[in-house]
Amino acid sequence: MEKEILNLFLYNHRLKFNEIEKQTKSRSNILAYHLNRLIRKNMIEKDDAFYKLSESSEKMIPHLTNKNSVISVVLIAIKKEEKVFLIKRNKRPFDNKLCLPGGRLIVGETIPEATERIMEEKFSLKCKFEKVNSINLEHVKKQGKILHSFFLVFVSATTKQELNYTSLAGKKSKIVSSDYYLIKNNLDKETSVKNLITR
Repeated sequence: MEKEILNLFLYNHRLKFNEIEKQTKSRSNILAYHLNRLIRKNMIEKDDAFYKLSESSEKMIPHLTNKNSVISVVLIAIKKEEKVFLIKRNKRPFDNKLCLPGGRLIVGETIPEATERIMEEKFSLKCKFEKVNSINLEHVKKQGKILHSFFLVFVSATTKQELNYTSLAGKKSKIVSSDYYLIKNNLDKETSVKNLITR
């Protein structure tokens, strides 16, 4: 019910109680209960006779949907000669495979900031962003059905710290196939990504 109420604010800046009641087709006592919960959670606020999203909830607008969204992931290649820094993944869907280090791009970050944060937080490594190699859309299929979709931002970085680098020779089946493809085909490429500030 609360998600249904929040979804109404995708198309309305503010709504009266009776407008929410009509659109959700709910009884007034149940609606009042959920509106009060949303106010206590600081997700909506009441201004005179109107309800509206709180300022802190405005950032939720792109996420207010019943559709699953593509996840934006930064994959980081640190190369030494013909070898690359790879990690063993222990998280599904690619558990027990070797892969590039990576993580989600979070709201407000630039790609260089995300690259350096991910390596610091996850691996305690100081690295310096170098370039964006490529941008790709990956669909993970199982038995012919797409389970996940990832928007992959493949980047290169450098570090002065000592790392265990892996040669790709003979390891194709042990590496996540999309990561293997990116390393083999896109590591020497470069593309530009512009940061746009919209007001």
